[in-house]
Amino acid sequence: MAEKVYKLSLEQLNDIVSDAVTQAIKKLDNVEIIDNETPPASDIHVGEFSEEQYQEAIKTMAANRGAGEEPKVGIFWYSPTLKQLFGVVTHKRTDYLRPNAGGGLITCSEMHEDVWKKEFRKQKYHNNGIGLFKGEYQYKPRGRVFYSPADDQYIIAVGSWIDQNQEAVALIIEEFDLPAAKTIVQKASHWDIGQTWND
Repeated sequence: MAEKVYKLSLEQLNDIVSDAVTQAIKKLDNVEIIDNETPPASDIHVGEFSEEQYQEAIKTMAANRGAGEEPKVGIFWYSPTLKQLFGVVTHKRTDYLRPNAGGGLITCSEMHEDVWKKEFRKQKYHNNGIGLFKGEYQYKPRGRVFYSPADDQYIIAVGSWIDQNQEAVALIIEEFDLPAAKTIVQKASHWDIGQTWND
């Protein structure tokens, strides 16, 4: 008789292991789980706004109401399996008064590597390690949105992964509120899967 073979994705396996551990812990009495990597409690003082600070904050927020659909720059990852973006960081293009990247371009200052580390930690502590932030940041399709003031044009910078995932372009345009008529897609090896600063 042939042995039965089960095929599982890593995500399915993680779900099964997480459920098994949760069930095992429920059966034990007086269990204290010690996690040496838990972030230390904050020593930051909690206070209150002064009336002047509060009024200024409200005024600033009121001025920004309705501005959520302005075109944005930033970074993202794409899940070909789920057909969705994740790890998105956006900043309104108008938040920048002058170019801050090479070639006279504007983009956010956040880096994929740093955002991945932060999201990986959050996922570990708050979601039992379950989520899209698995492995190293460079092994998931990723990209960056730039704005070129000289051309009044938005640039979606991606790796060659876009060739098999053309549907991602519409998602990026929607997520970043980009005007399609002023947006182009450009491939560069930096955003190819597996590429890092050292490659």
